[in-house]
Amino acid sequence: MEMIYTPGGDGILQVVGTPLGNLGDMSPRAREALEKADMVACEDTRRCGQLYRLLGLKAPRMVSCYKENEQARLVQVVGEVQAGKRVVLVSDGGMPGISDPGAKVVAAVRAAGLRVEVIPGPSAVATAVAGSGFEGGFVFVGFPERKDKALRAQLAALAAEARMLVFYESPQRVEATVGVAQEVLGNRPAWLAREMTKLHEEWLGPDLATLSEDLKARGGVKGECVLVIQGATAGDAPRAHVDDAAIVARLKARENVKTLAAWVADVENIAKTEAYGRVQALKDKLA
Repeated sequence: MEMIYTPGGDGILQVVGTPLGNLGDMSPRAREALEKADMVACEDTRRCGQLYRLLGLKAPRMVSCYKENEQARLVQVVGEVQAGKRVVLVSDGGMPGISDPGAKVVAAVRAAGLRVEVIPGPSAVATAVAGSGFEGGFVFVGFPERKDKALRAQLAALAAEARMLVFYESPQRVEATVGVAQEVLGNRPAWLAREMTKLHEEWLGPDLATLSEDLKARGGVKGECVLVIQGATAGDAPRAHVDDAAIVARLKARENVKTLAAWVADVENIAKTEAYGRVQALKDKLA
């Protein structure tokens, strides 16, 4: 016989998934949790207050819980649950703890031997994976490295991964990230989901090359972005990466820029013009 767990009246931390943008995605169970909460820990009290107003609910006591203050908020949240209160944890949209604050709070409450309940709801990761049409498992990377060298190394380490790769990315950096992904991984099938469940939801693809050209032509995009890249197949050979230090060492040995660029292009399987620009830039720094 299947057992259904029903929360009691003792103190509890409820981790609640909230809509990415479409209020219709708010489940009755999530709504009930918000309605009965003694306290809500949220990323932004203003946005959380707006959610309560849109739902027609009276907001309880709210405290901010974002990346910079999450560690300091642990004692308060644990204390409230220990005192028998119902504390709800929400992010600005989606599931808390998935590239959003919340994991430390959940860990602290569990470490104190207190009750934690997760109320499922919208997730940008699951929504993007389902909309991509790619089969198999996936690896959620979160936000990619920001610096070019670190990003290239991160993607190179994932190049042989057969499962699809899922990234969160800001609209300000997504064009650069897609361009580097194409250089390191090759022109793989890929989709960029923008503003999911919202009025201006859009899917750009169906591969990295097309996506890169589209983003360049637009001159940028707005809104939250999720990038899904198909995993490696048998025909995808992992690409090698030439470290800047190796290039600099050969430049110091007075190797010709054109010859060195041809070597880099061959090893990394990139255009000679791109390789030449990189080598020349390193040479200019040495001058």
